[in-house]
Amino acid sequence: MGTLQMTNESLIIRYVKAMVSPSRIYQYRHTFSWLHITFLFVFLTACLMVPFSISMMKIDHFQMKFLLPATIEKIDQEFAEQLRVYQLQKGKLTGGSGFYQTEKGTMLAIDMSQKFKTTGENGRIKVNGYDQTIIFQKDHFIMSDQNGTGFSIGYGKKDIEMKDMNASKLKAFIAERWLAQYKPLIMMLTLSLILVSQLFLTGCLTGGIWITKKSKMSGIKSLREAAAIAVGVSTIPIFAAVVSGLIHFDLITMLLIQSFGIILMISFTFRYFFTTRKSSQGGSHDNSTAI
Repeated sequence: MGTLQMTNESLIIRYVKAMVSPSRIYQYRHTFSWLHITFLFVFLTACLMVPFSISMMKIDHFQMKFLLPATIEKIDQEFAEQLRVYQLQKGKLTGGSGFYQTEKGTMLAIDMSQKFKTTGENGRIKVNGYDQTIIFQKDHFIMSDQNGTGFSIGYGKKDIEMKDMNASKLKAFIAERWLAQYKPLIMMLTLSLILVSQLFLTGCLTGGIWITKKSKMSGIKSLREAAAIAVGVSTIPIFAAVVSGLIHFDLITMLLIQSFGIILMISFTFRYFFTTRKSSQGGSHDNSTAI
């Protein structure tokens, strides 16, 4: 197919044709503009984010023992039962006067008078004099652990009766409120990680392909062509990673599938070029035909 005919095809048709085989990726490399490459990069990155977003939407609880192991173990039936006379109304704890339970560096309390003060920023909050704390105050509760982790967590806007509270329900309530408060942050950080890893991988791949221009190993004529090949060889590996993530989300597994897939695709793409050039040269050999 001639260059003019390739260029006259729509972006979607060119992209679909290019992604199906390494030879097509190489043949269509010069038909994509920087705007096309940017659009395709954003599209592929968005695809990678889909499994994580769906996974986070399904999560409604979190195992707090991974963050606050010693503190969670201190929650017992006696403390949970003290909350039965309280209720949450529009994000405020009401109903009782207070309760304090201390034991060997641990403080479990219902502090309606805001007696206990914290130090440190959220994520590293602590109450001086205690290694483990769970303190319920009027508009939030405080949790800290001997490992240095500590949080101030809001109650949310739900009205909740606590008359049947027990230890397991209290642990579930704490986990649900923590996840509700920090899920947006977790999503933002993970999606940022996916974006940064995609930028880094595509940038390195583009730079590596473009370097072959100087040694005339690949026939690449510009950085734009190198970027087009980098995006092209990423397509099938990314789709494979997305399918894996939709079946069972594991970010590390997805990145490994993507990385190894790209290595295979770029190898096949350059193998096509070297085979084609060797045929056009009548079987001659030189040092530039091997990477």
